[in-house]
Amino acid sequence: MKKLNSFYHTLKFWTLIISLSFTLGIAAVIARVFDSSGDSSHNIARLWCRLLCKWNGVKVEITGLEHMLTDQPQIFVSNHQGYFDIFALSAYLPVQIRWVAKSSLFKIPFMGWAMTAAGYIPVTRTDRKKSYQAFIKTVEKVKEGCSIIIFPEGTRSEDGKLGEFKKGSNLIASRSNSPMVPVTIIGSGTIIKKGSAIINPGSVKIILSPPVRKHLEEKDDGKILNSIRDTILENQRRTAAGEEA
Repeated sequence: MKKLNSFYHTLKFWTLIISLSFTLGIAAVIARVFDSSGDSSHNIARLWCRLLCKWNGVKVEITGLEHMLTDQPQIFVSNHQGYFDIFALSAYLPVQIRWVAKSSLFKIPFMGWAMTAAGYIPVTRTDRKKSYQAFIKTVEKVKEGCSIIIFPEGTRSEDGKLGEFKKGSNLIASRSNSPMVPVTIIGSGTIIKKGSAIINPGSVKIILSPPVRKHLEEKDDGKILNSIRDTILENQRRTAAGEEA
């Protein structure tokens, strides 16, 4: 029965993601014609992600919205548990976000076209020159008023445990003179496990913590980024213990 249920949700997910990519992808491209900033196209992408969550039985709870800045862009620094991190954050963070994503994704019909229309930034990590160009473009997007989400672990966690944060992942915040907002994601790793395409609907909790500005006043030698990691670890511990994070 469990396998049959997983098969149903998996089939439903891939059917929805293909159909929504087609319809809303075209809508995002058309929206770019009338709004060159990409804001309207991103709003359509937000709707796409929200529908994917709702229609696939993924309940998203977000707390700490009072810590989000409404008068300036920010760098959301988040742990990375699974694919639904992207869907949940895009859908439920009520700010203009520009994702940095693998360049190969931009070649996918409809979805890739929508990503381009929204002003998302392609990066080729195997090419140092192109990676640096993507970094410069990302800093420019932040200075234009868009927020960015970074996953300092560099990859999705296989077991849900928080990995080490890679040094340099906070350079965007320093170069753009933007505060960093710690983001803790809990539960998304069990919906689509790393290395699998099987869907198991569940709940995702997003916790926003107070902004960090210390890196704007002094050079970050890794301690500031590690303090954000400690905040995420503490939120995970408190949630597991049933305490309010």
